[in-house]
Amino acid sequence: MADPTTEGQAVTATTASDAASPATAPASQAATPATQPAEGATLLDGAAKPTEGDAPKAGDKPADAAQPIEYTDFNVPEGVQLQGEVFEELKAFAKEKGLSQEDAQKLVDLGVKQSQGFNTGFTEAVAKAETEAFGLPRGEWEAKAKADPEFGGEKLGENLAAAKLALDKFGSDQLRAALNKSGLGNYPEMIRFMVKAGKAISEDGRLVTGAAAQKDRSATPIENRIYPDHK
Repeated sequence: MADPTTEGQAVTATTASDAASPATAPASQAATPATQPAEGATLLDGAAKPTEGDAPKAGDKPADAAQPIEYTDFNVPEGVQLQGEVFEELKAFAKEKGLSQEDAQKLVDLGVKQSQGFNTGFTEAVAKAETEAFGLPRGEWEAKAKADPEFGGEKLGENLAAAKLALDKFGSDQLRAALNKSGLGNYPEMIRFMVKAGKAISEDGRLVTGAAAQKDRSATPIENRIYPDHK
């Protein structure tokens, strides 16, 4: 029969040994993490910083600078000229904004369109004002005078000579210049008036010039010269 005391002591001894030697912890729990941020730092501090680009290497050539656009090759309608202060401002604006030649051309096209619209409106307004004042626009005066039934047609040359006589007799250099510059020398009613004045100088309707005109005038009473139809 076994000794109870011996078996009990053995059990007790084994239990005590187990208590004195705790179970070994798993290696995954006992191991210290491989990387630990330093005190006062974060994980982000250890992250690699992005690079902005590779540093230039020795011997590398710098990129060529873009050549500035001169903005000179513009297409405009015939008769239109791009010049003056406004055109220089346009080129400066295009250069400041970095516009391409094509975009600058679009600006020019808009400017030309606006200018042509203004000119058309101005011309129409002038023609309307001339029609209201003179009965027809200035551009039609010459043709209307040449076809006038009273002094135009086949007798135009003779009647213009009479008108010139009146202008030479009663007009001045300033009046002549004004008629030419304003175009009123082609206005039918102006020509009509001057033709009548020129013919009145000869009283009988005939164009008389020089010494013959003076002799004819002196022989005619003044009342008949002023009122040729007076009896």
